[in-house]
Amino acid sequence: MKLTTHPLRRAWPLALFAAAALSACAVPVTRTTRVYEAAPPPVYAPAVRYGTVDRIEEVTTRAEPTGGGTLLGALVGGVVGNQFGHGSGRAAATALGAFGGAVVGNNVEQQQAAAASDRHWRVFVHFDDGQRREFDYSVLNGLRAGERVRLHDGVLERG
Repeated sequence: MKLTTHPLRRAWPLALFAAAALSACAVPVTRTTRVYEAAPPPVYAPAVRYGTVDRIEEVTTRAEPTGGGTLLGALVGGVVGNQFGHGSGRAAATALGAFGGAVVGNNVEQQQAAAASDRHWRVFVHFDDGQRREFDYSVLNGLRAGERVRLHDGVLERG
């Protein structure tokens, strides 16, 4: 009589090895402790501060065209112009389309550059407590260098 082993008996060492291998992949549990400390008390500036305008500078930013609009316009115009005519007429339509597209593309880019340009004034103030700050304004409303000003709740006013 021949003794045979049960199939589960042979799989038992394999299952034990698989369990050990998978447990090695487990992520260890870590404990995180967060400590929250009270923020330092805020330092408040006086509600109203007085000073004198040192100087006012006009600041102009100008966006310069790159030429990309001309190039893109010529490319699109040439492709559109190539759709018309046959033979030398097609070549003329392509050239005319490229030229017209270049002109239109250049004009569009010039307009976008002008819209992106900006002009404002930077006002430099020397406060009575010795601190110096600068403020940017799009409109001066008659403010001049040497004039007394006050800073009230973040707004610079005459007086």
